[in-house]
Amino acid sequence: MDSLPDKLPFFEVEGLHQSLEGQEVLRGVSFSAAQGKTTVILGGSGAGKSVLLRHLNGLMKPIAGTVKVMGRDIGPLSERDLRPIRRSIGVLFQDGALFDSMDVSENIAFPLREGGERDESAIAARVEETLSLVGLHGHERKRPDALSGGMRKRVSLARAIAARPDCLLYDEPTAGLDPLLSENITRLIARLKDEMRLTSVMVTHNLGAMRFVADHVIFLNHGRVLYAGEPEGLEDSTDEAIRNFLDADALGRE
Repeated sequence: MDSLPDKLPFFEVEGLHQSLEGQEVLRGVSFSAAQGKTTVILGGSGAGKSVLLRHLNGLMKPIAGTVKVMGRDIGPLSERDLRPIRRSIGVLFQDGALFDSMDVSENIAFPLREGGERDESAIAARVEETLSLVGLHGHERKRPDALSGGMRKRVSLARAIAARPDCLLYDEPTAGLDPLLSENITRLIARLKDEMRLTSVMVTHNLGAMRFVADHVIFLNHGRVLYAGEPEGLEDSTDEAIRNFLDADALGRE
């Protein structure tokens, strides 16, 4: 997007409903995500977090309710009309979704070429710049199967930011990583948000990551929003489902 009006939320979700295989997954979800801030979506398994995330760039369309990106309702848009919106929103998938047949540089260049860039020198410069941002300069020719889990995450993050989006969506970015790698990825995400002035929406069950990066927190439970506000308010909540979630995390760290 060429220019982003001040004060307008990047995302506005109102009364969102979704069902999968006859099972209601989202039950009237409403929230907003401010420009330049990090919104973290928390909740247990089956809460509807990843399904909600897939609505934010139009990968899923609501059964009812609206999803607005910079004030524009994207629900009625065609795939063609969604393209410029999707170009402004990078995605870091839970499994990385790297192409095993491509090396690191080819993976990162892929969205640039898909977006119409044909200048190979410009592509090479962007790949080099992006690899430096994520601390992987010198690994351009490696294939994904030669990378550690943490390196694969960083390559996936590099690919997500290569086209210089206004926003990044993260689906469980620390899943499958040990505590040290999880912390490293979380710190990298926080640094990139500041350096690139990104709007970020992160789905996670990792409270450590939430505490480090979140400006705003949404807590989902069985497809409903139980809490929306600052992280400190979540920690002080007396809601039973939230307390159980927080206590289970504390117990797991003992």
